[in-house]
Amino acid sequence: MTTKLPGMLALVLFFLSCGTAPRQQEETGEYETPLRESFMHNINKYCGNTLSGEVFADHSRPELTGATVAFSFEKCTEKEVRINTLLPGDEKVVIILTLINDELLLKHDVRDARLSPGQYTMYGGFSDDSGNNLKQVFPVHNFGGEMWPGYENYAWEICIDKQEGTFEYIEMAENIIQKHYKATLPEL
Repeated sequence: MTTKLPGMLALVLFFLSCGTAPRQQEETGEYETPLRESFMHNINKYCGNTLSGEVFADHSRPELTGATVAFSFEKCTEKEVRINTLLPGDEKVVIILTLINDELLLKHDVRDARLSPGQYTMYGGFSDDSGNNLKQVFPVHNFGGEMWPGYENYAWEICIDKQEGTFEYIEMAENIIQKHYKATLPEL
């Protein structure tokens, strides 16, 4: 009997220690969800919405600075979100966020007016470790192909700023902003 007592005591202590964590999580609302999953959960809240805003900078097309931009959250699942970027002109860009295991992938599906793939399409990268549940940064990744000149040091940032009430898409080259689009978040 005395040989079973330490094992029984250990089992009881194990169940007691595991039994309090879910209650604490329910009370505080703090769960240990991986940051990338938590980010996708926060992005998914805007599914079905179109967020309107402004182009603050676009160095590849400076004529767009000050133009209206809209982000249409059209397809959302736990693992993928597709955001149609609506800008003046014929080019169509869909930002695709895909959760693959513990990694978050951003790609740009670029199409021309006839919806044919653009010269450069499906480019992007995996998020790095600098993000959180409201912001992710995606350094460029070549996906096994050749990078076109000048994009070796690119990164993209997607940010939900609840204090400012904005959704932001930023493209950077060597830490210099190349594109900055900002839209107003809806009331949820």
